[in-house]
Amino acid sequence: MTNADFAESNSVQKPRAGRPRSAESRRAIIQSAMHILQNDGYAALNIEAIAAKAGVSKQTIYRWWPSAAFIVLEALTADMQSQDGLTPDMGSLKGDLLELVRPTVRALAAKRGPVFKALIAEAQADPRFAESFRTSLMAAHRETVRAIIGRAQLRGEVPFDADAELAADFIYGPILYRLLNGHGALDETFAYGLVDATVLTLKAHDQLAQRAAEAAE
Repeated sequence: MTNADFAESNSVQKPRAGRPRSAESRRAIIQSAMHILQNDGYAALNIEAIAAKAGVSKQTIYRWWPSAAFIVLEALTADMQSQDGLTPDMGSLKGDLLELVRPTVRALAAKRGPVFKALIAEAQADPRFAESFRTSLMAAHRETVRAIIGRAQLRGEVPFDADAELAADFIYGPILYRLLNGHGALDETFAYGLVDATVLTLKAHDQLAQRAAEAAE
């Protein structure tokens, strides 16, 4: 084997060390951001603090994320996507919605609430973040409602032309309004009331459509 062949062979067999290090750095950054968030709050979350805790440079963080808010968004979205197979299936529309709404309300009433409020505020100031927030985390939440409505349609609880997008608004609109406005508690009573109102509205829409069809005959 010539020196050139030996060099070429070594070049081919040499492991690519950069990729594992990059993955480890990325994981350390996300974990550090969430640790700061959970222990010190969103106000303490900034690139400098994350870099110091993760043991990386600020440039390394900016290579992947424009701001600290994007790091939090990626972590929350990944957590939501990891639960894709856990869409509630309790055998009824009301049961499914309760299984969705009750944990959501509990989480927002605890540590998750201030994080969501901060991300929503960030979205008002940064159009690029607003787009990512809407098309990732919030889209995943809305997809869960669409899946629940789809199952209810197959069970015959709501018509096949039921508006799943409007149903998602029925669910998340009041939750986020109460979170941001703070005029009422995010508790079990609210969760049950919200689900009851949503189910009644969806079924009332079906009844109104049937009456309109009968009147037109």
